[in-house]
Amino acid sequence: MDTETPASKPWFKKKRFVIPLALVVLAGIGSFSGGSDNSKDSSSSTSNSTERSYPVTFVRSAVVNPAALSVVFSVTNDGTESVSPSCTIRMQDSSGTYKGFDFFDITNPISAGQTKQIVVQLTITKEGAQYADQFSGECTASTNDTGTSAGKAVIISDIKNCSDSDEDGWYWGACFKSDQAPMTQMDCTVKGLDSNGKEVGTHSYRANTVNEGTVVSYGQDVLWYVVSNKATVQSIKSFDVKCTL
Repeated sequence: MDTETPASKPWFKKKRFVIPLALVVLAGIGSFSGGSDNSKDSSSSTSNSTERSYPVTFVRSAVVNPAALSVVFSVTNDGTESVSPSCTIRMQDSSGTYKGFDFFDITNPISAGQTKQIVVQLTITKEGAQYADQFSGECTASTNDTGTSAGKAVIISDIKNCSDSDEDGWYWGACFKSDQAPMTQMDCTVKGLDSNGKEVGTHSYRANTVNEGTVVSYGQDVLWYVVSNKATVQSIKSFDVKCTL
């Protein structure tokens, strides 16, 4: 964890982007199996299942209209078996005056070790979509899987605060290096912490190393930073960064 103050923008500067206003309709699909011959086996196979939580990360949001917000987030299956979790997603402002939520089932299974991005549209109270900038969410599933697909951790160094603002608004993120050779892909999670070490926000993304171990985001639509507001960005004083192969 590093505590450096905001530094100059990295050489891989934040790019201007346009967020498509997409709405993904997610509906659960149930199934029915008749007969009583398999009931005993089914009961025994589920008797040891527990409710497991899966990592959820905010990616970005865009105002659709004064009362609607398009939200992109990701879910990571850190287990060893495919899973179809149920999720609850929320957005609100710091005072809780403007808020909205949705809950749904992810019907296309997420494979072990896979991270899937999902888009939902939330209705925000009092037509305050432009003010709802704080994300929270959880995804859970009933499963017997107790294993983990987490990869091998890499060594992170030279963490710098690269948060800033430009013509598009404020954003936060960390610049850092790893001990891996150039063109090594990895999964990274960056946590922004306030002066008391309390987590302000979390961002996970697929990354790649370039010259001298510098880590950058990997993929056309993958961002190393999080679009936010001035108060949130300025409250971040340090970062906790972890990457795995």
